[in-house]
Amino acid sequence: MKIYLIAGLLTVLFSANAQAAKIDAYRDLLLKNSYTIRYENITPPPRVTNADRVELYGKSGLAVEGSNYLLNKPKRGVITCAGTEKYEEVGEGDFYMCRLSKNAEDFFYTKYRRGGDWEYFGTRKNRVEANAKNYLARLIEGESYGDADMSRLLNAILPDEVKSAQQAGSRFIAAGTLDDGNTYEDYRTDRDGVTEIVRCYFNGNALIKIASASYHRKADGKIDGRKCIIKINEFSATPDRSLLRLPDKLQDVTERRKG
Repeated sequence: MKIYLIAGLLTVLFSANAQAAKIDAYRDLLLKNSYTIRYENITPPPRVTNADRVELYGKSGLAVEGSNYLLNKPKRGVITCAGTEKYEEVGEGDFYMCRLSKNAEDFFYTKYRRGGDWEYFGTRKNRVEANAKNYLARLIEGESYGDADMSRLLNAILPDEVKSAQQAGSRFIAAGTLDDGNTYEDYRTDRDGVTEIVRCYFNGNALIKIASASYHRKADGKIDGRKCIIKINEFSATPDRSLLRLPDKLQDVTERRKG
């Protein structure tokens, strides 16, 4: 009887791991730094401030939570990467925050539509200066993938050995098939009293959605939490190289040392 039980358990575990392998292809693209991702965060964080200000520095992700332009609305994002070159864009409608990373430099700017055309503002209109890449923020907070939600969820599927100091390790807990024929894989993270379950949805082998539910116990003993749903419109192996350069209207005015 024990032999049959062990054999049955191994069959279940093998089947679950076989299903869970679908995320491996996307994990490999992130590790190889070769991809294009287009997504919609349809459950952005709640409004926390009235300030029309976006803090860009000292974080690995684009901190868009403090902007009136972006709060309480679904956010669209684009991330593309080719080696040491990377572009991130997060926004809604006619206003987007952007970061272009090239080698050891980061360019932060906004783009907004006015009169049917895109306009750009870096250090000033149509001008931008490079900042030294903040490697320390990446080591502490993890790799940036646009807004904080997307950064957290994509970092959750990375191998634990490449996670940052502040990121919790994740483990595969379940996989299955839904009534509509789509499949899913579930991962769990626990850190500092917060538990988060991340579910990746697949149509065939195509990643189509990432959802999460997190919860924690407050000081008064009550349970509090938050859900997050991100629709994946594209997750391909081909970098969009047209985005890996500054827009034609935006001039790089960085003063660099010669030699």
